[in-house]
This record gives sequence, structure tokens and C-alpha cells, in this order.
Amino acid sequence: MERHEFLAALHLCLRPRNYLEIGVGTGLSLELSHVPTIAVDPKFAVQTEIRTEVRLVRATSDSFFRRRDPLRSLRGTRNPWRNLRHDRPLLGRLGRATVDFAFIDGMHLFEFALRDFMNTERFSSATTVIVLDDMLPRNVIEASRTRVSQDWTGDVYKLVAVLRQYRPDLIVVPVNTQPTGVLLVLAPDHQSTVLQDHYDEIVAANVVEDPQDVPISVLERTGAVSPEAFLELDTCATIARSRRWHVPASRVRATLGNQLAPLLTLTNDPARDAAAPP
Repeated sequence: MERHEFLAALHLCLRPRNYLEIGVGTGLSLELSHVPTIAVDPKFAVQTEIRTEVRLVRATSDSFFRRRDPLRSLRGTRNPWRNLRHDRPLLGRLGRATVDFAFIDGMHLFEFALRDFMNTERFSSATTVIVLDDMLPRNVIEASRTRVSQDWTGDVYKLVAVLRQYRPDLIVVPVNTQPTGVLLVLAPDHQSTVLQDHYDEIVAANVVEDPQDVPISVLERTGAVSPEAFLELDTCATIARSRRWHVPASRVRATLGNQLAPLLTLTNDPARDAAAPP
């Protein structure tokens, strides 16, 4: 399944109340949204038809998140999919809006992707779904920090191992979409400061000169689940129901963990993490 086909399926089954996109480009993924949206890119050049209310922000993601209340345009919106009394406005901690669905496809360097995830998580709830693009490079050249090929993922694939090491509370699901895979992060915690507290040491350990030592499991995608297998589960419906009925975060995490356990056991085999030769 192609990346945009998978994203379109997620939009439909998650029924989010809003959408955040980091890295817009020509708008191929942005046009999939049908809900109030914020899209951030310093050099966007949208060439597709946008069919929803969208706030296009021409800025780097770092500068965007440094703004006071960056998601203010989403505050107070309700779910356009269904008009239900129990569907409350999008208000998070301190009255800030929270993100239901986010797609991160910004600068293809590890430290940028890490910061984009950290900043997005600050505006999340337990039912937020965060998708990161380009997590499964097909060769070492494609995974270089310096772009030397037409198709380029950079070294953002390293985020998978970092999240598993530092944030075992998260549900981390690499998905084998074409062409270069995505990463689903479920049950985020906006109160966590673990990544921020360890940011310098994480960057020092992972930002290295080319060529990158890409794990064989990444290149061969042995640790990734098929998008079809994920969509066949009841996970999206569980997230939508949990959001609608304001299920406690601990229960959301437990339920999703149980549902995804059969798939997650396939993605956490340490024996598959050996690095490929340059």
C-alpha cells in the first residue's frame, strides 16, 4: 500500500477533529484532510486542491512551535464527522488546543524529526495519532544525512530505536508503506519530559557522519507491519471511541497495547538490529 493511500485510510477510520502537518511540499498529503488543519513548511508550493479550512504557515517547524499558543486556530473546534453532545471542543492543558492527527514529514535529519515529535507531543492527548514519514530507507545512500540521490529519507529512521529506548510507554509501530515506510506513534503523553531531558545525549549518540550504519531490519523491513494488517485491527475505531467518550489515558494505552500485541511482537526482535555494511 502506498503512503498516501494509507494516510487516507487513517483519516477515514480515525475521524479526527483536526489535523497538523509538518512539511507540506506540493500538498499531496494535505489534500487528504477534511477537518480544520494547520500545515507548516518554510517553502511550501501547494499544487493540489485543498478542500478544508487550512492555516498555511510559511515557517520552520522550530520557529512555529516557539510561538505562543501555535495551535490557537484549532481551539474550540468540534468534530465535523458527527455532531454529538459528548464531543467536546478541542481544549487541552491550560486551555490549549490538542492535535488529533499529525503527519510529520519535515527536514529529513534525525534531530529535526526528534524535535518535531517532541513539539507535537506537547499538544497531544492519549488518543492523538502521530505519523512520521520516511522511516524505512531502502539503501544506505538513501539514508545519508547529505542528500546525494533523487529519493532521500535521511537518517530519521533512528527515531524508532530512540523512542523504544527512552519512551517504552509509547506504542511504536513501523508500517511497511511504499515507498519508504512510516512510523505510527500511539498513546503519546504531553506531560513527558524524558526526550527533552535527554535531548543532548540522544543527539550526540545518533548524529554521526555518513555513511550511516543502517540496521538490516530497517533495510529489509523485517520489523515493519503491513498497512493492511494494521487497518484490519480495531485500533482506529478504538481510538475514535476513546476520544469521543473521554476514556482515561491509562485505559487507552492498555487497550491499544493489548490490541496491537500480536503485531508489536514482530517489530521488537533485538536480533534484527545489526547494522548493515556501508
